[in-house]
Amino acid sequence: ANNQRKLSEFGIRNGTRLQADDFLQDYTLLINVLHSEDLEKDVEFEVVGDTPEKVGPKPSEPTAKNITNGSDDGAQPSTSTGKIR
Repeated sequence: ANNQRKLSEFGIRNGTRLQADDFLQDYTLLINVLHSEDLEKDVEFEVVGDTPEKVGPKPSEPTAKNITNGSDDGAQPSTSTGKIR
């Protein structure tokens, strides 16, 4: 029902910080919303990311432990930093 609504209708504006949690994977994503008029032609938005300082299991978890997303496919959190166009 919210697919056609704009972020501003939810009170999300330039400078807003959002936190998304995936409890099954013990993964948290912090999102900073920044408005820009300097995007390339026909590009509506851009996703830019910083590489985390450490990627991998927490020190208290065994290295061989698999973290899944509720299924048995072995999916892992994304570490992509590319642009979405």
